Amino acid sequence: MAQTSLLQGKQFYCREWVFHKLQHCLQEKANCSSSAANKPSLVANSGNNTGFVSGKGAAWGVLLVGGPGSGKTALCTELLWPSSPANLQRGLHRQALAFHFCRAQDSDTLCVGGFIRGLVAQICRSGLIQGYEDKLRDPAIQSLLQPGECERNPAEAFKR
Repeated sequence: MAQTSLLQGKQFYCREWVFHKLQHCLQEKANCSSSAANKPSLVANSGNNTGFVSGKGAAWGVLLVGGPGSGKTALCTELLWPSSPANLQRGLHRQALAFHFCRAQDSDTLCVGGFIRGLVAQICRSGLIQGYEDKLRDPAIQSLLQPGECERNPAEAFKR
């Protein structure tokens, strides 16, 4: 289930430098890539550290993490639904693989099974990972993604 942000439609201020850093990370990896199958992607997640992680190998991207109040929601909202037509984030939003906004007061957004199934659905729709839908046809993976099973074994469902 793709969701929206409570900040959607609000003006974004002050952290424009992050979009330049994201663009640089994605361009640098694209320039080093010799295969057209390697497409840049951006994944946003909340964690306890602030920083960027550039993946290695055939599947790569940028993972945005940060502690509470560090601006992840504002940044990701602007990235996904840019409020300014002329800014760098206009091009970056097309490279977003998947997103999830947690709201402490909304238990649906805190459900790990819903989080995983939502990401799976968005990755399928994105078209950024070739062969992803084929892998999802595996009966073992289908089983892991079933409601109940996904909640019982979220680490394995997420990994697979």
